[in-house]
Amino acid sequence: MASINNMPVALLVLIGGRQTPNVLSAQFLRPDIIAPIASHEAMRPGEAWEKVRRVLEQLSPWVLEPHTVDAFDLNDIRAQCAAAMDRFPDARWVCNITCATTIMSIGAYEVGRMCNASVWYFDTAGRRVVTLAGQPPEGDPYRLSVENYLQIYNRSTQPTPPPPASWVTLARQMAQAPDEAIEFREILRNASADTRFTQPRRLAALSLTPTMVQWCEQAQTAGFISAIRKLPNNYEIHQADGAFWDFVNGIWLEIYAWDAAQRAGCFDDCRPGVKMPAQGGLSPMNQIDLAATHAASLLIAECKTEARPFRTEHLDQLRAITSMIGGSFVGALFITARSQHKADVQAFKAFWEQAQVRQIVVVTGDQLDQLPDILKREAIRPTFPRG
Repeated sequence: MASINNMPVALLVLIGGRQTPNVLSAQFLRPDIIAPIASHEAMRPGEAWEKVRRVLEQLSPWVLEPHTVDAFDLNDIRAQCAAAMDRFPDARWVCNITCATTIMSIGAYEVGRMCNASVWYFDTAGRRVVTLAGQPPEGDPYRLSVENYLQIYNRSTQPTPPPPASWVTLARQMAQAPDEAIEFREILRNASADTRFTQPRRLAALSLTPTMVQWCEQAQTAGFISAIRKLPNNYEIHQADGAFWDFVNGIWLEIYAWDAAQRAGCFDDCRPGVKMPAQGGLSPMNQIDLAATHAASLLIAECKTEARPFRTEHLDQLRAITSMIGGSFVGALFITARSQHKADVQAFKAFWEQAQVRQIVVVTGDQLDQLPDILKREAIRPTFPRG
């Protein structure tokens, strides 16, 4: 939104406490200049400024060094706010007074009014912006699509279209027996289903459970296979193309997670299988298995259908992606088909502890039926504080 009528847009923010409202205002305005006013406490290592600085620098080309203040000295706060705004007298100023102490908010409000700035307070719980002076926001700062959110962080996307209803039905069926779905994946792999091919082919000598046979029947309805035949001792599948393997190999869990987000009923937008090219369009291609926005905040998930999914490298990959698109202000989940009681105890314990350190929520196969509620909780009252 920056540079309206050739006037640079400048945003004054208060640093000291929860910083999500500051990120929301910066995402919405995309200001030319951000002027932080920070309490001395907020400038300590590991505190508010250190947490929010990198994100603000992704959202504006010029983030000033913070003017530091005594959070309870009204005269000091007034003087530092005025000094910051006087540097850019020709800018269109917006003051976000939501964060930090009440005294800091009063000082920024008074100076903002004196300088004819727009003064906003972000009520994130109510999804509204209270305009205390000047002009209200033009549009809804809280409503963002996944694509628009990623564009704000200069990330292009290749979104996957919503899946057909028949695919969702099959994904729901497989989520009811996720550990068996892992076994099904291995059965197909052993039959060379993971080998690429261009012509219809037959997968023979498959030892399938009754549940797997039901999945194959639904897969036929979905158009993945042409037929399933029962032989005296096993089954064979006539497969139309490699899409059946792709689905069983992992797409089913991505679709199930997307469907769960839809059923959660709280997201403004949710997308499965979002491909995010590296900047400059060069490889590697990053993929977000599930991306969903709620009140202009992003929630992402990594979905794994491996037999042994509890590897720290998956957590590192998830955090590497969040660092590009909002850092600790992005909610992150690791969703696996493997149930906890089927996992190696030591491997799971170590993985879970590392997930806690990285502030990633782990959802195991035995929790898939609760996934809509888990996603809603992480959107509205997250397990780990954002920023």
